[in-house]
Amino acid sequence: MSPSRRHITPEEVATGWRDAQALWDVRVQLSPPEPHVGFHPDASHAQEPLAYIDLVKRQVFVNFKLLEAMEATGSLTAVLAHEIGHHARFPHTLGWDAELRVQEQRLVPGLKQSLTNLFYDLQVNEVVGRTHAEALCAVYRGFQRVQGGEMSPLFFFYLAIYEELWGLPPGKLVPAAQLEPMEQRYPGVRAEARMFAQTFYALPSGKLQFLYFCATFIRYIEKPADLEFSLPLGGDVSVPDVDDLDAAIHGSSRWDDALDEAEERGWLAPLSTRSKEKDELDSIHRVTEHLPGKQGGRLRQALVAKHYRRLVDRHLLKLPTTPSQPEPYLRTTPQAWEYGDDPSSIDWTLTVLSQGHLAAVSPLRRELEADLPPPSELGAPSVEIYLDTSGSMPNPELSLNAMTLAAQVLSASALRKKATVRGIVYSHGNPQVSPWMYDEEKARDFLLSYIGGGTQFPFDVMDALSRERPDALRIIISDSDFLANVTAEKPLAPVLESIRRSRLVVAILAVPDERRARQALAPLLRERRFRLVVVHWPSDFAKAAADLAQALLEN
Repeated sequence: MSPSRRHITPEEVATGWRDAQALWDVRVQLSPPEPHVGFHPDASHAQEPLAYIDLVKRQVFVNFKLLEAMEATGSLTAVLAHEIGHHARFPHTLGWDAELRVQEQRLVPGLKQSLTNLFYDLQVNEVVGRTHAEALCAVYRGFQRVQGGEMSPLFFFYLAIYEELWGLPPGKLVPAAQLEPMEQRYPGVRAEARMFAQTFYALPSGKLQFLYFCATFIRYIEKPADLEFSLPLGGDVSVPDVDDLDAAIHGSSRWDDALDEAEERGWLAPLSTRSKEKDELDSIHRVTEHLPGKQGGRLRQALVAKHYRRLVDRHLLKLPTTPSQPEPYLRTTPQAWEYGDDPSSIDWTLTVLSQGHLAAVSPLRRELEADLPPPSELGAPSVEIYLDTSGSMPNPELSLNAMTLAAQVLSASALRKKATVRGIVYSHGNPQVSPWMYDEEKARDFLLSYIGGGTQFPFDVMDALSRERPDALRIIISDSDFLANVTAEKPLAPVLESIRRSRLVVAILAVPDERRARQALAPLLRERRFRLVVVHWPSDFAKAAADLAQALLEN
């Protein structure tokens, strides 16, 4: 085995860890390096990260096998110093990383894989490279040997920057055979790498650095939606969570000054992306659109729910927060538990008391069902909300839906008064009906449902639910389509009976002509338990819902 392929000894790990901390002149609260255990044992170690920090365990991990395969064992100190640099000098906190991800989706729309790791590495390696440039070069050269294949334009430009930064001749890091073809494909690539190295590190703030970084690197990303790349030191960036991204989206105005300066410098002139972003929902769509599978859908729904929560709170008086109470449940009649049933449904207390020594052999199971308290036990009446989600209104996840917001306002008002809420989301056939809900977050998620299509009010559903829970308050949120539904409904007797059984039925409708609406709803308006609230513009829905909640639920 050549010296470059030899195994790393524990003594070398201890020495490298000490020297890496000395490079930054810090004593970090991290455990000494441990060997990386493959995430996928059967896969090639070349696809695993070379080094990373588990911030939960505060532990540094190094892929020693990959370092040996790259013939870069002498670069251990540089690799460890790189990881400490992320933690100590250029901390990519989750909040900062979320801000960068929001901005990069504005500057490079549809980008499949985030560039933030490249950005952080450029910052860290500039410091580490002052004393360990050759060691970092050995890592990047070894990475190319292990990975094989032709180098992408993005990675070519990235390594060309290091050649200029460290005063290396062209072809020292990038493949010499690709120098001329890449210059023909991207004229001036070498000059641009030199300009980047001279400009990037001289910029006064991280925001300007990132804007310049994105504006420069976008040239080497041919199809942002297909971009996938791997880095030898690319596994050390944690992914921000919902709260981090939510704060970044709603605090994006903090970037306005940096964006203005970037435009003045001419970096963003070709992009012209700022005017295309309509609102926070558009930002949420950009940030989550590129995520694979169901991950993007769940994240988008959580971010949209937080956005609507903010809008709801603008219309409602904020009440003191109270701990979320679990929904009350009753246990059903015990039954014999059989193999294949859910083990968590076993009622062991009842089983032991009734079965004695045979408890383990013949357990009993009992399901849980919601215990619906009678309305008399609540401080406010139960509220049923019938939400029209026809195609005339937008999908609430992609654009603000005024009807959905009104339903959210009414739901939050009732739940904050300790009432129960049931949602009925309808369009044309097969409406979605929720159980009675006690939790504001659950109700918010349900009312963000969207069906689209034509509009057909589910009179049969209202008739059935009014029999199940008489004396509930029923609120209909729709537009002029509801007038056509009532006019076409024959006979009207079941509809009128549903109204008479209810505490009150209120229709909040967006109609241009109130006189015409009252004529169409004349049979319903004769009932003393039916009310009509007319809004002339969809933007008035939320205020009308807040006023209605104040009138019906505050007394």
